[in-house]
Amino acid sequence: MVRVGIIGAGFMGNMHALCYSQLPDVRIAGIADIRGDKAKSLATKFKTIPYFDPEQLIKKEDITLIDICLPTFLHKEYVIKAAEAGKDVICEKPIALTVEDADEMIKTCERNKVRFAVAQVIRFWSEYKYLKDIYESGKYGKLLTISMRRVSPLPTWGWQDWLLDQEKSGGALIDLHIHDTDYLLYLVNEKPQKIYSKIAKKNGLDAHVFTIFTFKNGLIAEIEGGFDFPPSFQFEMSFTAKFEKATIDFSSNKKPTVTVYELSGKVERPSFEKIKANGVEGNIDDLGGYFYELRYFVDHIIHNKPFQVVTPEDARNSLEIVLKEKESALKGGEIEL
Repeated sequence: MVRVGIIGAGFMGNMHALCYSQLPDVRIAGIADIRGDKAKSLATKFKTIPYFDPEQLIKKEDITLIDICLPTFLHKEYVIKAAEAGKDVICEKPIALTVEDADEMIKTCERNKVRFAVAQVIRFWSEYKYLKDIYESGKYGKLLTISMRRVSPLPTWGWQDWLLDQEKSGGALIDLHIHDTDYLLYLVNEKPQKIYSKIAKKNGLDAHVFTIFTFKNGLIAEIEGGFDFPPSFQFEMSFTAKFEKATIDFSSNKKPTVTVYELSGKVERPSFEKIKANGVEGNIDDLGGYFYELRYFVDHIIHNKPFQVVTPEDARNSLEIVLKEKESALKGGEIEL
C-alpha cells in the first residue's frame, strides 16, 4: 500500500486525488494547502486529514509518496524538501522554470535515492498514445508533417493569478505549450535540428506561441499554443499527423475525437475508453491520461521498475527545448541546435 500526501488542493490536487481514490493500492494519507478552506474541503471529500503546513505532511513518517500539485514556481522548493525527507516524489508539469533548477531537483532526488516522476500527462493521453503506437508500428509509413494546437481562455482561475505572472508560470510557453513540445520529442525520440518561434505578448506575458521544428530526417512540425482567448472560448487540444499512407486527425472538441483518412480512401474512427468519476472539473470530461499516468507511476514505484514513458531527464530536456523556442523568438529568427 502506497500512502500518498498531496500538496496543493486546487484543480490538479483534486484531479490527482480522484485518480488515487480509484487505485486499490493507494491511500490518500493527507492533503496540504496553506489555504485552510481548500485543504479542509478536499480532505473532507476524500476522507483524509487536512494540513495547513505542507512541511508537516512531508515529515509524516507513514507517508511514502509526496505528490506536488503546486504552482510551477514552487516546484523546486517542495521537490527538494520531499526528497531530503526520503519521500518518493511526483511533481506536476512543467518540472521547473529553469534548466538549472530542474538539474538540481534531479540531482537531489538521486542523492537521496528517491524516485522522481514528472507528470507530462499527454504522453499517457489515449489519443496521443494511439498516435505514438501508429508511429512506432510504421503502419502508415513515414511521418511527413505534423501540426499540433493547444488553445485556451485566459487562465484567470489560478491562486493569486499566478498563471498570469510571467515570473511564476513562464506564460503559455512553459505552462501550456510545453505539453506539445514534450510530446513531439517523445513521439519522434529525437531533438529537432532547427527551431523557429514567434511569441505574442499580452500584458508582459508570453501568451501565444507559434513554432516550426525541423528534424534531420526531413520531418516538419508546427505547434501552436496560447491561452489569450476570451472566457467563452472553448479549450481545444488537437493534432493532424500526415503519414505516407494516411492522415490522422484529432480534436478534443470532436465526437469521435480521432479520424484516420487512409490513402486508399478508407476512413476509420477509433474509440477510446473513458474513465468517469464524480468531481471531474475543468477542460476534460474524464480522468483519462491523469489516471493512466498516476497508475503507471505508482505501479513502477511499488515494483521498483525504471520509468520509461517519461523520466525526469525527459521533462528537463523538454523544458530546455521550450526555452530554446524562447531564444528563437527573442532573436527573431531560426536557431540551430
